[in-house]
Amino acid sequence: MQTDVRVVAFGGECVNKVVDLTHSATIDRVEITDLSDFNHGEIDWRGRLEGAHWLLLSSSTVVLGDSARSAQGAGMTFAEFEGPRVAMIVDMPEDSSRLAESWGHVVERIRQVHLIFLMPDVLSSIAQIEGINDSEILQKIRLMGMVPQVCTFDSDSGRVRIEHSLGSVDTISSSESSSFWLANYLCELPKQGPGIEGVLAASKTI
Repeated sequence: MQTDVRVVAFGGECVNKVVDLTHSATIDRVEITDLSDFNHGEIDWRGRLEGAHWLLLSSSTVVLGDSARSAQGAGMTFAEFEGPRVAMIVDMPEDSSRLAESWGHVVERIRQVHLIFLMPDVLSSIAQIEGINDSEILQKIRLMGMVPQVCTFDSDSGRVRIEHSLGSVDTISSSESSSFWLANYLCELPKQGPGIEGVLAASKTI
C-alpha cells in the first residue's frame, strides 16, 4: 500500500534546500519572515504535527535568536506527543564560531531526536568538539543518546554512512547532493518497512 509521507519543516536555508528537493511527500513548511524575532507561540504545533511522519529541523536554527530557539524546542516537545519523528540536520551556522553552541542544543535534546543527519562540512568539527576520530563520530553520537539513526552522505565520493539501532550501513548512492539524498531518504524510509533491510533500501533510492 502506498504511504503518503508528510513532512513538517521549520528552519533556515538548509531545511529549505531539503524540502525544495522533496518531491514525493506532502510538505508543511512553517513560514516565518524573520526567524530572529517573531511570536513563537503563534505556531500551532499540535495542529501541524498531527498525522505527520517527520518534523524536519536544523541545528543552526537555534542560533538565529531566542524566538527561533524557543519555537524549535516547542516543536520537538509537541512531536513527542503527536507522533512524528524528529529529523535534525546538523549544519554549519553562518557564523561558524557558533557551531559548538548549535551542536550543544542538539545534545541537550538528543533523546527527542529520531534521526540526525550530519552535513559533510561539519563532521570533522563535531568530531573535534566530542574529542573523537571522524570515523567513529556517527556511532558515538548514536550511542550518546540512543538515537535510532545517525547518518551522513558525501556527494563527492557518493558514500552513505548510517549508524542504526539495528546495525551499520556503508554503501554508495549517486545522489547529486547531501540535501537531495536526505530529501529522498526521508520520503523512502516510511515506505520501505522496518529493519536494516528497509534502511538499506531507502539509502540507495535516488
